[in-house]
Amino acid sequence: MSEKKEPVFENRYPFEAKIQVNEEKIREIRENYIKISKINLEKMRRGKNRAANMAYFENALLDKTERIKELKEFKAKGGKVIGIFCVHVPEELIYAAGCVPIRMSCGFYDTIAPAEEILPKNICPLIKSSIGFNFLKVNPLFELCDIIIIPTSCDGKKKMAEILSNYQEVWTLEMPNDRDNEVSREFWVKQVRLLKERLENLTGSKIEKKVLKKYILKLHERTALVRELFDLRVGQKIVVDGRDVYFVLQTAFFDNPIRWMEKVRLLINELKKNIQNNKVIVKESTPRIIMTGSPLIWPNMKLLHIIEESGAVVVADDSCACGQYFYNPAELEEWSMKSMLEALSDKYLLPVVCPVFAHCDDRIDRLLELIEKYKADGVIYHILRLCQVFDFEYIKISKLFEKKSIPLIKIETEYSEEDAGQIKTRIEAFIEMLEARR
Repeated sequence: MSEKKEPVFENRYPFEAKIQVNEEKIREIRENYIKISKINLEKMRRGKNRAANMAYFENALLDKTERIKELKEFKAKGGKVIGIFCVHVPEELIYAAGCVPIRMSCGFYDTIAPAEEILPKNICPLIKSSIGFNFLKVNPLFELCDIIIIPTSCDGKKKMAEILSNYQEVWTLEMPNDRDNEVSREFWVKQVRLLKERLENLTGSKIEKKVLKKYILKLHERTALVRELFDLRVGQKIVVDGRDVYFVLQTAFFDNPIRWMEKVRLLINELKKNIQNNKVIVKESTPRIIMTGSPLIWPNMKLLHIIEESGAVVVADDSCACGQYFYNPAELEEWSMKSMLEALSDKYLLPVVCPVFAHCDDRIDRLLELIEKYKADGVIYHILRLCQVFDFEYIKISKLFEKKSIPLIKIETEYSEEDAGQIKTRIEAFIEMLEARR
């Protein structure tokens, strides 16, 4: 195909955003990231009857040497690594273009303070942590990214795209303000088509119909596998807790997808045997919790630790970092390029229950479905401080849940451990209330 040049972006007012941290401090931050990751894993290992196949996912997160080597060899052969944010980026297109996606974002407290040298203090901690993570090179996988794709899913993401674009190539995916009308859908389909063209320009080769079909079907398999994992928590015999499910899905942010799927299949098979052998991790009377609200990103496991160490178990969530990350397949009846692109557009827009859209009532419908399916006793609504879109939604949800007598508690927090004691007290009281209702 003839080479199509990308329009040159003229940065009229570039600014020097430089975090003033010496090498010793950066090394300390990197070491602390590993330390906190290990502490998280030690807490998760304390539970009884934990699946032996969790060991693979632990090793994959703590030691990324093998994955880094794989990606460096891939890049040496001309391959491109694409960093992505949020759940709106069509991974099928990236794979079909011969590239590898890595899901970015960070839940690490230590990268926030350095980032505040170049950012306002009163913005979402996920944005600050992710920018600090990138600048300080805490995660060597991020350094391998040739392009970063950032959907404009909130104001923080838009400004993050501007800041990072001064230092590496950033593509934005423009999100529509709504989903429930044809104009928004047409706008989004055009964005997905534009992404396809940009990927083709980046690699110098056209995305073929048969290759795109192959990866749509492959990610169908991944979705089916994840749903199977989730469904193991429907029954009264709980053999895997919320922390481990979060952890498994977040290792998929960077792992080889084929290998990851093979390891998840081994884990599922082990968990099914544990159900048959009554090898449970908690009593059947344990209060069952649905998590909703702002996403939890590794290593920010504070709230999950508190919930499951206080005598409850998280059986489901609707988080973009877990429950809805792989949940929805692309649905189509025929395999033309037009149909595939439209199906991918729909997959990454219509079922996503993020409250960034002007209307998102189906998010409540999804929560009610989860409560019924997983026989939940209560809902914990997590809000990262200054995550305004989720805070807006809480009032609407709380009023409805009050009418339906569904127990709900709002937990507003950030990445530090300073409020852990207060949160623990509130969660324990909430769990005691759930037990009393039974």
